[in-house]
Amino acid sequence: MGGPSYDELISRRDRLLARHPDATFILCHLSNQGNDLATLSTALDRFPNLYLDLAARDYEIGRQPRNAAEFLKKYKDRVFFGSDATPTGKMYRGWWRLLESRDEYIPGSNWWRLYGLQLPEPVLQAVYSGNAARMLNWK
Repeated sequence: MGGPSYDELISRRDRLLARHPDATFILCHLSNQGNDLATLSTALDRFPNLYLDLAARDYEIGRQPRNAAEFLKKYKDRVFFGSDATPTGKMYRGWWRLLESRDEYIPGSNWWRLYGLQLPEPVLQAVYSGNAARMLNWK
């Protein structure tokens, strides 16, 4: 197919982050590592200039609710809520149910069922708006 492999793309990302430690990078879609939060944790620990958004990764975090909740608690100051979806009530209710409830077997955006993360209020506040307000210097 001619393009770089997934591993090469991650290596390129890491080289970029290392070359520019004073720049802030906010990578969408959990940097395409929502399926491997342990490796993503290693990257976050290595690169303090790396930030993430949750867009389009509900199906990954909702299939590993305990692991994802611990990840989001640990990195709550470096994760932003984001979405690629049209902003509708249904979209926001879906994210609310995933992030805030302890519901099980939630219908997801594809064929997988998801499980609520039941995140604590300080994590929700940071992810929903606190991190963006801090990064954008909003009062």
